[in-house]
Amino acid sequence: MKNPYSRLIINIALLFIGFIVVYSGFLIQFSYHMGQHGVIDFNKTVLHFNYSGWSNIHKIAILSLTVFMAFHFVQHWNWFKTIIKKNLIQKNKQVFILSTVFILAAITGYISWLIDLTGNDQRARTVFLEIHDKLTIILFIFLILHIAKRLKWFRVTIKRIINNEFTQQ
Repeated sequence: MKNPYSRLIINIALLFIGFIVVYSGFLIQFSYHMGQHGVIDFNKTVLHFNYSGWSNIHKIAILSLTVFMAFHFVQHWNWFKTIIKKNLIQKNKQVFILSTVFILAAITGYISWLIDLTGNDQRARTVFLEIHDKLTIILFIFLILHIAKRLKWFRVTIKRIINNEFTQQ
């Protein structure tokens, strides 16, 4: 049996860090970007942080999320291979759409971040950010569906850990 403790830790970390990514991303979008007509008030504070503070929180959370998603993907690598090999993608399309949208959102986010770090064309950065922002809305919807389908797994796994059922095997 695969280690339920590491799976639970990674899944809980993904939930926690994912919440921070979503919250900080939407906060930046709605508090600083929308309706600003290209002029962001960098000194405006929301919950004691200015734009730079929220941007740093978002970036640190994104890096952490990427690391935990890599572990999550590795844990499920055999499942992905089996689904592809047996041509069961249609039955599991929600997970494949979620995975694809996550990868695209990550790539567009990292590209815009790289453009910003290198001081290159800010117009290109804005285009990638706009694509990233739209993808994250779709990602958020699929993420909610993904988590909702797995709530029973969380309940059962936590109950089994509390009852020491995994150590008695």
